[in-house]
Amino acid sequence: MVERKKKTSKERILVQATREFAAKGFDGARVDRIAAKSGLSKNMLYHWFGSKEGLYVAVLEQMYETIRERQQDFALRGGDPVEAMRQLIAHIYSALIATPEAIWLLNDENLHKGKHVKRSTRIRELYNPLMDTISEILTHGQDQGVFRTDIDPAIFYVTISSLVYHRFANQYTLEISLGVDLSSQASRDSWLAHITEILVRYCQGEVEEKRLPIKAKKTA
Repeated sequence: MVERKKKTSKERILVQATREFAAKGFDGARVDRIAAKSGLSKNMLYHWFGSKEGLYVAVLEQMYETIRERQQDFALRGGDPVEAMRQLIAHIYSALIATPEAIWLLNDENLHKGKHVKRSTRIRELYNPLMDTISEILTHGQDQGVFRTDIDPAIFYVTISSLVYHRFANQYTLEISLGVDLSSQASRDSWLAHITEILVRYCQGEVEEKRLPIKAKKTA
């Protein structure tokens, strides 16, 4: 009973802390405000998390864990690698949409040059299953001769992340500057289809080039 109450209280703190840090950033967030909204004393918060920085690291770890849980390894290994890649991209895209606070937390942490992420012993481990999945899908496609052989899994993930993250991180300025709709579900679905086509075609690039007919040189 005591442990369950402690767990519930910690979860309540993390919910309020996530909202506070996402809205105010690390520098603007206030521990006393988080404690008050959690219905707990500031001393209790410090007892469990040690410091404001310790609480922020816990928020970042939970954010990464939530995203990775939504990107859990799916049973596509051994199937069609092209379809597996399409579904992987959709999983990554959907996970970020379902975790909007991640955009603001990541923006703020990058302003701090990742110094709080460096303190975590868990965040790197949370990436391992996802990177294993990407590597296996790529390898499976290469073995079947449908994917190019020079793709670095880490760089490929950065590419996926960039195409997903940039759109949402800059949504409001892009809408105003370009006069486009980036908020509707139709717009989101269209962007997913667009980046999926780009990424899959990149994976198949070397193969497609090999299939092009060799043109005879023109003679004068």
